[in-house]
Amino acid sequence: MLITEIANFLKPFLPFIDKVIGWAIPYPVGYEFLLQSITVFFLVLLLLTLPKFLKIVGCNASPLFSLLILIPLSWNYIFINGLIDGAGLYYPYDIPSLTFFCIGTILFYKKKWLVFYPVFIVSLLNRESSCFISLAGFLLSSYPLSKNFRSWLQENKFLVLHILAQAILWFGSRLILSWLFRNNPGHFFETPHSMIDFLYCIKTGESHWAMQNPIWFMTIFLGTWVVPFIFYKKLNFLEKRLLVCVIIYLASLCFRSNMMEVRVYNELNVMIFIISSSFLLRSTKLLKLSIS
Repeated sequence: MLITEIANFLKPFLPFIDKVIGWAIPYPVGYEFLLQSITVFFLVLLLLTLPKFLKIVGCNASPLFSLLILIPLSWNYIFINGLIDGAGLYYPYDIPSLTFFCIGTILFYKKKWLVFYPVFIVSLLNRESSCFISLAGFLLSSYPLSKNFRSWLQENKFLVLHILAQAILWFGSRLILSWLFRNNPGHFFETPHSMIDFLYCIKTGESHWAMQNPIWFMTIFLGTWVVPFIFYKKLNFLEKRLLVCVIIYLASLCFRSNMMEVRVYNELNVMIFIISSSFLLRSTKLLKLSIS
């Protein structure tokens, strides 16, 4: 509900916005313009914070490097989601969910709790997948699992307490929002369509309601998804930790979403980009050093 509420708050300012910059907008300045502007704002924030995320996993990159994420994002959300083949579905919380994940994970890792919790609480109003902020932050920050579970728990006691607090906030927000909107039309829980049927269509070449040509699904993230899985053994410790979050995310989608809709892989766009970019940049530097 976050993005629509922000747009509703800004709606009275539309006449003023139209008067000031309406001449530069090639279409009516209305509610859709507000949603698009909010999306652009969150996209800029995402680009500004990605280099800091890369630094966490041990990769120093130029701020301009973050612009490269626009390529797989455009491929997922524009090209195979509608321009080339697909349903062309768009939701205003898609891009903000990436930004919240990026900022929230950075704040968690740096243990800036006074800033983290306001950001996390606001992110809960955007999309329920904000729980992966906590998971990614914990995986990147916690000590490795030792043979003695008690000693591991003792070492990570502080982080575990924060995870419990965030879990309470997450479940609390789900219950409160479900109660507030209990009389809304529609189903309380959408039953996902079979991904097995969709994969079968890829094999046979048949058309599917999600994609006329399902083979395009294999190009999701512009194919960068293959990097962390092919080069898994060469990933560093934190890259592997983030890959665990990727796998858990995919597992949860099996029970919660229509996985053939490429827009449902929201936060995975950031995770795949960070892992692949970090590995490729690190490998390129090592190659240059070995040659020199």
